Amino acid sequence: MPSIETASTSSFKYRPDVDGLRALAVLPVLLFHAHLGCTGGFVGVDVFFVISGFVISSLILKEVAAGTFSMVNFWERRIRRIMPALSVVVVAVLTAGWLFDLPEDFQTLAKSVMAQALMAANFFFWKGGNYFDPGVETKPLLHTWSLAVEEQFYLLFPLLLTLVIRVRPATWRRWILGGAVVSLILSIVWSYSSHNQRVAFYLLPARAWELLIGALLAIYSGRFSASRPVGETCGFAGLGLIAWSVLFYDESTRFPGLAALAPCLGAAMIIASSETRTSIVGRLLSFKPLVFIGLVSYPLYLWHWPLLVFSKYLFAYELSAGIRILLLLASLLLAVLSWKFFEMPFRHRRWLGARRQIFAFAAIVTVVFCAFSYLIDAAKGIPSRFSARVLAYAAMGDQNDGFWDDISAERTLSGHFTDLGPTQSDKPVSLMVWGDSHAKAIAPAVDTLCKEFSQHGILVAHAGTAPVLNYVSTHRVSLLEKSPAVAASVVALVAKQQIKNVIIVARWDLYPASAEFKDDLIQTVRAIMNSGAQVYVLKTVPIPGFDVPRLAAITALRGGDFESMGITKAQHQQSRAPLEQTFEQLAQMGATVLDPAEYFLNSRGIYGAMRNDDVLYFDTDHLTEEGAALLKPLFKPLFQAP
Repeated sequence: MPSIETASTSSFKYRPDVDGLRALAVLPVLLFHAHLGCTGGFVGVDVFFVISGFVISSLILKEVAAGTFSMVNFWERRIRRIMPALSVVVVAVLTAGWLFDLPEDFQTLAKSVMAQALMAANFFFWKGGNYFDPGVETKPLLHTWSLAVEEQFYLLFPLLLTLVIRVRPATWRRWILGGAVVSLILSIVWSYSSHNQRVAFYLLPARAWELLIGALLAIYSGRFSASRPVGETCGFAGLGLIAWSVLFYDESTRFPGLAALAPCLGAAMIIASSETRTSIVGRLLSFKPLVFIGLVSYPLYLWHWPLLVFSKYLFAYELSAGIRILLLLASLLLAVLSWKFFEMPFRHRRWLGARRQIFAFAAIVTVVFCAFSYLIDAAKGIPSRFSARVLAYAAMGDQNDGFWDDISAERTLSGHFTDLGPTQSDKPVSLMVWGDSHAKAIAPAVDTLCKEFSQHGILVAHAGTAPVLNYVSTHRVSLLEKSPAVAASVVALVAKQQIKNVIIVARWDLYPASAEFKDDLIQTVRAIMNSGAQVYVLKTVPIPGFDVPRLAAITALRGGDFESMGITKAQHQQSRAPLEQTFEQLAQMGATVLDPAEYFLNSRGIYGAMRNDDVLYFDTDHLTEEGAALLKPLFKPLFQAP
């Protein structure tokens, strides 16, 4: 084996500032997940990657230089470090899932446990949706994607490192640097691709460069010297880069890609600033409370997300800031207990001290988790745990009433739509419902009225696409750049077929309340009215903002109060306030503005999500057929008009 002796490989001493940096990484993640500020707190994971790459590569290089490196020894240490606390958390999550998860969620949880046990959680969640989607708040093991990335990296990196040192002894450092550059390029390219953005976020090829930055720090440690001013500047600049990312990034940031450079380089600069002498930032990070949080950062990371998920799952409403803070403090307590009573005994070999014992433990835990996961998945989440009433509410999320197929741009432009009213009607079209997915949600009520009054109507609707001229809808499920052409064709169709009544429906708060959007909406209504049609604009229905069928099922399980499920008048008014003045202008122009809110008021004086045990929404904001039926009195005068 060629010699790779450097200042960093001949000795590796404990650095409290690195543990302090772990605290700086984990705390923003916790605050981000708990919605307590730190809109870019998710970058803490990237800081973790750099720290991990630095610490573990330093140890590997030390052993390679001494000729004592062994993959068996390496993985024994990894198992002792990772599996004890993780196993306790997984057992706790499965237990909570058994008690509280509805069948579909419990089945998904089981699949995620199996994926985690096989070090493939990042692949599972990559297939399951975007990291920032609202639905992730029912996935208590979502955060294990980052553990899977690390373990996949450490399956490959030690082998590749030792191989390249042996085969390319003179240029091996450049090979590692080249690998980091290639991974960074992939991350940037995929981050700006709508098809590969999730790939860039979850999968190793686009994340390896972050761990390799840490590895390169270890590789080049001691090869460059810097003056004290340079070191201090480096430390403060690194701290600034991390702080800027944490405070100014958010869910809309293209990530990782170029955006991940700031937190990763920031972490690297902080580590490098204290290489030869501890910088001011290094001394700040060596503050004992920060160091302690860094020491328990791994179990703290493991515990915080399941606690938040199950709390949100059970109560569905937005938890108060005080409750969220208490949950994070509970996470810290559990982290300390896990660290003291599980992690440390394994790491110090007080438990299962022999190598064969720890590998047997890992194998048994993996098999048991996979077996339980398989049984839960095969049993479809074990619905027998709940009553028929609970299961009936949970199933309300499966909405399919015939109106939910999006009208494609091609179909709209060719004049083919979804019919409302009597089947095979030869009457001319007298009514159109035009809008986004909320138009599809109210369609059953209009369809019933069309049949009752023998009128022929059509539905023109596409999810996430505003029924507005000139506006390019940007929602990921919308018609995107095809939106203006489709809107223009719809307005032209109203004039061509002399349609008498047009009902415009949308979730208006989904779109920007900009001056341009308001003007486009006014121009749209004016253009339709100029063709001789009467325009009815439906304000947004009250938006619960929580998964109504899930909460209904959980409320039934707990014997809770259905009347308390809803939102206040103040909350509803706040959400629709930006367009109120525009709606007044439309009314002054001669359009009829319809307000559905009063039909949802219940005995508690709130806009309820349930009525007579019926679920009124099949998700967070879309009406069920029962919910849409409440609006029939609102639409009926339209059919009775001469």
